[in-house]
Amino acid sequence: MSEAYIISHQNLLAWVGELAKDRPVFGPVEKRRRQVVFEQASDPASLALDYRSTMLAPRRFIYPARQTLFQMDLKTGDHRTVSGDESAERVIFAVHPCDMHAISVLDRIFLGGLQDVYYARLRQSTLTVVLNCNQACDSGFCDSMGTGPFLQLECGFDVVLTARTDDYLMEFGSKQGQRQAKRIKGLKKASGGDFAEKRQIEAAARASFTKRLDTGGLPQLLMRNLDHPVYKATAEARCLGCTNCTMVCPTCYCYNIEDRTPYDLKAAARSRYWDSCQELNFAKVHEGNFRSSRQARLRQFVTHKLATWIEQYGCFGCIGCGRCMIWCPTKIDLTEMAKEIQRDAAAGRAR
Repeated sequence: MSEAYIISHQNLLAWVGELAKDRPVFGPVEKRRRQVVFEQASDPASLALDYRSTMLAPRRFIYPARQTLFQMDLKTGDHRTVSGDESAERVIFAVHPCDMHAISVLDRIFLGGLQDVYYARLRQSTLTVVLNCNQACDSGFCDSMGTGPFLQLECGFDVVLTARTDDYLMEFGSKQGQRQAKRIKGLKKASGGDFAEKRQIEAAARASFTKRLDTGGLPQLLMRNLDHPVYKATAEARCLGCTNCTMVCPTCYCYNIEDRTPYDLKAAARSRYWDSCQELNFAKVHEGNFRSSRQARLRQFVTHKLATWIEQYGCFGCIGCGRCMIWCPTKIDLTEMAKEIQRDAAAGRAR
């Protein structure tokens, strides 16, 4: 991040308004009961930039919950990829650092060795504007996961903002982001004092965390204790198998394929939709179900997020946003499960 500027709140909203003239801008908007959701913001003044968290992460604008892949004319055999407005430019504004990190994790999955063209089309046409967090979320522990409260990524984003008392420090992480500086009014070059203030704000944000998780050696510990009783006890007493945890998790990427043909048999369409490892039939194969118990499915969620993801993608699958525990009907907390195994290991009751 070589360039940095100071921008007033008024000029920031004016820039968002300019962006919204030629592309959709998705950002945090307060709805009923003070619930904040990411949706298209027609009026920049409607953006709730002081929000803590949202139920659904902004990943859904890059990786939709349901997406039509292609349609086919059954008479001619012609088929076409359904893109809609997926190639059109768009903006995701005020993304929290943990959610930006989640998108970078999805990049490893969908843009790795085998590129997913549908994800790539949306990702490449999206301008991402990150807003650093000045205070911890109630159930967040992103500081422990290295994903917040301030952005830790070196690349993969376009613009990052740090809110101050009356204005913002604006930095750029890509050429696409730097090009935006030419269309923003009222920018002032940032000084060393501005970065010193940023470090102070970041330190205060880190000090505000009440939830933490020691990740040192955690992946190895979890994999040595796959039969730990915490999984069975939690699954039998509290897990409903509702799949809420995976539906709100910003890094979950599993999907299922669905083919539909209308009654007139003139056309067919193939789509994909988010699937969940917590659903009973997810692991059902020809010879049976290799994850038929709720205990096995719960263990899969915890160990995938905090252990096996590292072997697959070189990072944790958990960003510490806390959504899985906030939206769990029985408030299952994967950090408490991990801590129980850590305590037992320290006491010699676990491997």
